[in-house]
Amino acid sequence: MRVRFARAGRPTNRAANAGMRRELFQLAWPIVVAMAGETMMGLVDTKLVGRLGPAALGGVGLATMVLYLGYSLVYGTMRAVKVQTAHAVGEGRPEDGVRFAQAGVALGVGIGVALFLVGRDISWLLRLIGVDEELVGPARDFFSAVSYGSVGTTMVVALQQHRQAIGDSRTPMIVGLTANVFNAFFAYALIYGHAGLPALGVRGAGFATASAEYFECIVLGALLLRDMRRTRPSKLTLRQAMRGVLDLGVPTGIQFGAETLAFTTFTAVLGTLSSQEIASHQIAMATIRTSFLPGIAIAEAGSVLVGRSLGEQRIDQADRATWAALRLAVGLMAAGGFVFAVFGGFIASGFSPDPEVIRITKRLLLVAALFQVLDAVNIVLRGALRGAKDVRVTAFIGTTVVWTCVPTAAYVLGKLAGLGAFGGWLGFIGETTFSATFFWLRYWRGTWRRRYLAAAEASPSQPRGTPKPSAKLHAA
Repeated sequence: MRVRFARAGRPTNRAANAGMRRELFQLAWPIVVAMAGETMMGLVDTKLVGRLGPAALGGVGLATMVLYLGYSLVYGTMRAVKVQTAHAVGEGRPEDGVRFAQAGVALGVGIGVALFLVGRDISWLLRLIGVDEELVGPARDFFSAVSYGSVGTTMVVALQQHRQAIGDSRTPMIVGLTANVFNAFFAYALIYGHAGLPALGVRGAGFATASAEYFECIVLGALLLRDMRRTRPSKLTLRQAMRGVLDLGVPTGIQFGAETLAFTTFTAVLGTLSSQEIASHQIAMATIRTSFLPGIAIAEAGSVLVGRSLGEQRIDQADRATWAALRLAVGLMAAGGFVFAVFGGFIASGFSPDPEVIRITKRLLLVAALFQVLDAVNIVLRGALRGAKDVRVTAFIGTTVVWTCVPTAAYVLGKLAGLGAFGGWLGFIGETTFSATFFWLRYWRGTWRRRYLAAAEASPSQPRGTPKPSAKLHAA
């Protein structure tokens, strides 16, 4: 097979570009639905406990936020399963992709057990961060119950990443939606004591979610076992695969955790302002997810296609995937920005009748309209760089920029300057501007590109399925 590499530049083959856009869309849309389903599971738990009173409602919401902060490290780390598998598929070694999935599952078990042990009683943590004593009990009980599913959750993340990397994003979507339906009915029964089950209150919601996670784990685990039987044995040992996952995954996990903590700090700072300010922030954040989630899904699909293309030693094809992802994400998020700018007041009035909340939310959505395109570029390029195994510098840039711009803007512009949530949201413009610029330069001019080009020049042709230079490159 002739190995073809291209210098940085916009791909011009129209038929190939159109084919890449179709492949990207087919891979991305189930990821969008699956991510929406994951968000919905938490919303269902929150909604169902609403009848138990404001303390239960607030406690579940708080526990969910703390839980997500812990899981963000897992979500980032397990992205390495996707990248390593995509490269292995491109290099003609799908059996190594299965081994990376096994490594992710093994790591997930260890992390899940640790989260379970921590989750037995988080009262100390809740009191440490100054949570109202009325919320401590419900938050502790829900967290304790839902963390029984932590092993299943961490394993599911690894299994989902593997399936997406081999081009099957629909199966995790279907399994996830089925688990959502199961969770809704089981949670209702366990919270209020229906269908012969005990009424466990907030703990019932947690146990139902944990059970739904194990349902997903069993189904996706069975599919991995089927793949293991169908592929030849991998020459990679489990230890080598785990090292490969950690090498790429730890920087990304740290980045995900640091960014989640930055946004949590941002929200905490706004929480010291008026109730209208924090309510407007929550409404605006919930609204922009309609364009944010599709952007993330497109970036995830793009990282698969970039990784697979580089596994085939085709930088031209990787660039084609990146351009396709940029066009699709920019188009969708720009359309979302237009809707936010024009119909911001109407959207806000659907959430709250308070005139002040409507006014503030409308301003926040106008800010969102301004940074939508920049955020699309930011999200897609960090996914493409992850697909290229360029994770350490990418993590440093992302973490530094988000902490420099987001919590700082909330404190300086929002609190000290008296601009409220609007001042804090101005930090999003700075964050997306700097991130998009740095990631653009890193993707088109970074050292990872020179390494792949050097590898191609050193090895002009190799039969498909043999180890290739790109497989030996470490994270930049």
